[in-house]
Amino acid sequence: VSIDASVDNSDGHPSDRERDGFDVDDADYGRVATPSYLRASETAALDDFIGSEVSTIKEEGTLSTSSATWSHALRRRINTTTRKGVNKAVLQGSALSKTRFVQAVIYALALAGVVFVLIAQATHLGAKDGESQGGATNDPHRRLGGGASPLLVHIAFCVLGAGTIAFMVYMLNQPLILGYLLGGVLIGPIGLKIVKSHEDIATLSSLGLIFLLFMVGLELNVRELLKMGRLVLLTGALQFPICAGIQIAIFSGLQAVGLNFGKGDYAALYCGMSCAISSTMIVCKTLAEMNDTSSPPGRLTIGILIFQDIWAIIVLAIQPNMANPEVTGILKTFAFIIALIGVALLYAKFVMPAVLFFASKSLEMMLVLSLTWCFFICCIAVLPFLGLGMELASLIAGVALATFPYSAELNGKIKHIRDFFITLFFVSLGMQIPTPTIEAILMAVLIAAVVLVFRWLGIYCMVRTLRGPAMLATLATLNLSQVSEFALVICSLGLGYGHVQEDTMTIIIWTFAVLAIMSTYVIGKNRVIYRFLAGIFNRLLGRGVTGGDDAIEGKQEEHRDIVLLGFHRIGAMLIANFAEQDPELLKRVHIVDGNADIARVMKDKSVKVSYADIGAPDVLEHTHHGMPRLVISTIPDSLLTGINNTKMLRNMQEVWPDAQHVVTADTRRSALQMYAAGASYVLRVEQLCAAKLHHLVVESVTEAGEADTGVFAKEKSADMQYKRGATGILEAV
Repeated sequence: VSIDASVDNSDGHPSDRERDGFDVDDADYGRVATPSYLRASETAALDDFIGSEVSTIKEEGTLSTSSATWSHALRRRINTTTRKGVNKAVLQGSALSKTRFVQAVIYALALAGVVFVLIAQATHLGAKDGESQGGATNDPHRRLGGGASPLLVHIAFCVLGAGTIAFMVYMLNQPLILGYLLGGVLIGPIGLKIVKSHEDIATLSSLGLIFLLFMVGLELNVRELLKMGRLVLLTGALQFPICAGIQIAIFSGLQAVGLNFGKGDYAALYCGMSCAISSTMIVCKTLAEMNDTSSPPGRLTIGILIFQDIWAIIVLAIQPNMANPEVTGILKTFAFIIALIGVALLYAKFVMPAVLFFASKSLEMMLVLSLTWCFFICCIAVLPFLGLGMELASLIAGVALATFPYSAELNGKIKHIRDFFITLFFVSLGMQIPTPTIEAILMAVLIAAVVLVFRWLGIYCMVRTLRGPAMLATLATLNLSQVSEFALVICSLGLGYGHVQEDTMTIIIWTFAVLAIMSTYVIGKNRVIYRFLAGIFNRLLGRGVTGGDDAIEGKQEEHRDIVLLGFHRIGAMLIANFAEQDPELLKRVHIVDGNADIARVMKDKSVKVSYADIGAPDVLEHTHHGMPRLVISTIPDSLLTGINNTKMLRNMQEVWPDAQHVVTADTRRSALQMYAAGASYVLRVEQLCAAKLHHLVVESVTEAGEADTGVFAKEKSADMQYKRGATGILEAV
């Protein structure tokens, strides 16, 4: 049976389904209403399945795979039909169906085509005398088919170069950031010179940083951040002064003995000061890809980054008068930041809840309003009498909405816009990498080594002094072991003020490039590096390696390992069953649905609820961080519009591949298809109800003489009691 044939090809928006329709009887959806008693039997079966899995988890610490034995055998068959959603017929028509020699020829010709386009643009192949490069034109009245604007041409070739190099880097299992930087080098001034200067796309690419910081703010739970108390506050406040002060002293001493950090009176000062700040873009992007922004190390890392951004603003404020900094200007900057936070929180408390409530029926309107909110705060920040940066403003805008139930939904929708501009951002950074000289590279390596050493003093030693766990201190230090893109901004402004010369800027750029490439590997392997360092340290001290820090991290992290995608009557009765028989499980349940009223009903049940599009894998990725043990869909296809359980199963497998996946089927045929696609268990109402009724019939025949106190009377009493307990929860759906 073709699995693809059963997939609904509509757009997958839950907004296509009328959310208020949950109050309507199932018969209004065009099918016969299922008796509540039968729904209860299905809920009981699902409860038994979850209970058995949780029992296995508690006893063995691992998941039982007995429920998926048959599906594992059938998964091999489906893998021969599809590969990550690509139909086998499509693959058979591609180069993959050819011999290796033919494949190599096809790929070589394809790459040659890309190289030809790049070289043709770089050499102005076919251009007439006086004709602009690549047919670009500044004519604002150009028609379709005419020459493109220079900005569009630059963006097109930036994406082409970055995408080509990034794909090669990806095939070698290297970080994509490396590909973007190398793409910038290829297209930029020291490469093919297609784009003469990074400034040609810098303004547009800076949108990537704004979107990224807005998304980081949406995921940043300030309450959880403040729970870490002095670890965040003191480490964040003191890290920059400690690192900057020591680095300035070391570089000044090295300059005094003859090492050259560049011409100008403030070369050593700029090198030490600018390299004390870590890269918000690199750290936040890498942590987001690892789903690690909400873990204790992730929260501490982002908390320190926030303080570093504040210190960067202070540096920018005193930079024009470096010889005689004004305390008044610094205090004024802090006052404006506090005022901006106050305005954002007032809007978030009194205005935005009402606005987003009325817009929640339309996901498109939600996306537009979220971006409107972000740039509204940014526009306030850049008013002449405030003069704050858009980057800090976008972070404040995101934090103000972080407690809203729509934050995960907004994150998922903005993600693709952000990724495009982030690509341009790193390409523009790659363009700034100058022609290498041995002296500049050696100085950059020296500065990078000093930065790596004294990050441990400024972060690790501070966290340990404040009695933070070693794992937390180590991971935060490793995460922040690079130089910020703010260093390039500070140094470029220093060029304008006459504080430093081009040679200092060259050293800073190479330092940034070396640490940026290295840190993508370090952050991705931070826990592996920690265990390696902890093992060496413990062996030197003659101690055994313990899991104490892992236990601390797990204790601080909220543990929600049962995810319900969609919340209708079966899900509601399941929660009621948990509340009655296994209340401890409620603290492990995370409901994801597009009905905002569910959060109100679940507020007192210890159940986490997120407002999100259950049909979008990108949204689900931001909704639930980490790997759950069970992911469950209890809504049958007959009640879903724009998506079905087969497609939801694929989304589950894409976002949470190591979890157990439970879905619901209307027919035996669709159940077999979902088992073949890898479902751990498939709910079927008629099958479970027939099994329950069979049990009751057998019991009643055996005990036929007990007309009043027999099995039916007992089941009726239990069922009525169950319905009374579920009434409040069922009101939500």
